[in-house]
Amino acid sequence: MSRLLLALTLSFAAHAAEPHWTRLRTSNFEMYSAAGQRAARDTIREFEQVRGFFLQIFPSPPAKPAPVPLVAFGSMKEYEPYRFNQVAIAYYNQTPQRDYIVMSHAGSDTFPIAVHEYVHLLVRHAGLDLPPWLNEGLAELYSTLRPINDKVIIGDLIPGRRQALLEGSWVPLATILSAGQDSPYYNEKNKAGSLYNEGWALTHMLCLRAEYRPKFNQLIRAIAAGKSSVEALTGVYGRTLPQIELDLQSYMRGTFFQGVLVPAKLDKETAEVPVEALSDCDTALMLADLLYRPGKEAEAKSALERLAKAYPDRAEPYQGLGYLSWRANQVDDAIALFGKAFEHGSHDPTMLWDYGRLLERKHGAEAIKVLRELLALDGNRTEVRLELAESQLRANEPKESLATVAPIHKVTSAEAPRLFRIAVYANLNVGDQPNAEAAAKHYQDVALSDEDRATARELLSLTAAHARPAFAAPPPETRNEDKGAPQLRRGPAAPAARTSLGRSSRPSVSGEFVELECRGAQARMAIDTVEGRRVFLIEDPTKIVITAGSDGPVEMTCGPQKQKVKVSLEFDPAPPSLTGVAGLVRSLAF
Repeated sequence: MSRLLLALTLSFAAHAAEPHWTRLRTSNFEMYSAAGQRAARDTIREFEQVRGFFLQIFPSPPAKPAPVPLVAFGSMKEYEPYRFNQVAIAYYNQTPQRDYIVMSHAGSDTFPIAVHEYVHLLVRHAGLDLPPWLNEGLAELYSTLRPINDKVIIGDLIPGRRQALLEGSWVPLATILSAGQDSPYYNEKNKAGSLYNEGWALTHMLCLRAEYRPKFNQLIRAIAAGKSSVEALTGVYGRTLPQIELDLQSYMRGTFFQGVLVPAKLDKETAEVPVEALSDCDTALMLADLLYRPGKEAEAKSALERLAKAYPDRAEPYQGLGYLSWRANQVDDAIALFGKAFEHGSHDPTMLWDYGRLLERKHGAEAIKVLRELLALDGNRTEVRLELAESQLRANEPKESLATVAPIHKVTSAEAPRLFRIAVYANLNVGDQPNAEAAAKHYQDVALSDEDRATARELLSLTAAHARPAFAAPPPETRNEDKGAPQLRRGPAAPAARTSLGRSSRPSVSGEFVELECRGAQARMAIDTVEGRRVFLIEDPTKIVITAGSDGPVEMTCGPQKQKVKVSLEFDPAPPSLTGVAGLVRSLAF
């Protein structure tokens, strides 16, 4: 009896010691699951099926990213502490290193969830910052896709959502369109249904109804360019918001709806998917990652500090703490924590890129080391080569700078001015005037902004002056024959070559100042550049260096600017938590 009891006790102890979480891998997804193995396999296969479908309908397949991590909890109770809001049974969460798709459960019934969340991922990877009604509306529209023979139909009605709209009262469309991610209509259980229902219905009508469908892509572009939903809708379709709202209510009460047949297949995934146990440390790191979002900072920090103490040799806790510090604008702390992660062997490309750029302002030599490490991981990243080359110039290493940019044979129109500006200064510093002048001419040819054009003209003058001899022989009659040698007379001195880029280490941009969105003590400044509209955050106006132009002071008023003025600004990289912001303004020149 005692032996039987001991055997049962050992068996129970062994079972209890097994990791609760498992990991499954395919070529495109990595799944962390607290659900059963069969349910987890069904889910990861469905995501592969969904990905295969979207690859077929894209005009050109996107570059293959790192495997997307999926998280499936074993129960709603386990899911609750990590829930995005009161209504979401699944959500998409972007962290600095990875994009998670998080689900309350796994299994064969998760196909609509897989489609919905994968659409969010595609929207994000496309660089689109869409308002909640449209982001959720698109995801719901595609979640209904189903096969018909050798095609796929998109646009089936979602009975529950349509029924809720037919039987319940509508929230004014203006309220739905203006709801942000912090709105009760996006987060609270008793209100969010209206946003999801009306957002899906409006997207369905705009995308599939004959009168609206031809201009749907134009609407997406207008919203992506920064226009408000109301402004974009009324401007693109030439109808007032009340007219669009009446159309929508009539559309939902109608009896005729049109879908879209897409020539694509939903291929079943049958490949075997191995399952492995997930260690306690990796489980805790994954769960801490899910807390990286607004409102959860204290919990995330506490979890990562416990991990750093329990596993002092792991780099990931320091890396996560570094991003939390950067998000809180504690840049020195972020640099120190990223440094610890680097010392402990982190080769995460995203962290190396962020850490290297943060180091440039005060720790140039260390920045060069980190950026070299990143370039060794991927030598095809042009932006890394340009960043490293600039750091080397600032460190008075022009030969190394030229060697860094030498392998670059193709650049975008946005990268070209930076490349040739670096080449001018580096060649001047090594004494190669012909190549410096050639680079200055190329720089002038590719300059996009007024600032670049002005700098190119300056550099052309500099390189041309550098070509003249510093000394010139005087006419023969002034020679001193008694000394048997010509007497040299000093001619116009050539300007000394600059030893750096001749500008601050911060990135800069020029364009038309078009709008100032005031948010309490802070403001967001919209600039129209040759590459499109970019938005920059002014954290504290009293700490911004502002230089007025020849016309005198510039009056900055909240809202759209009545008079468009030219402006150049320098900025620091924005923390990853600030979506839709290109940087933090440090100086302005009008």
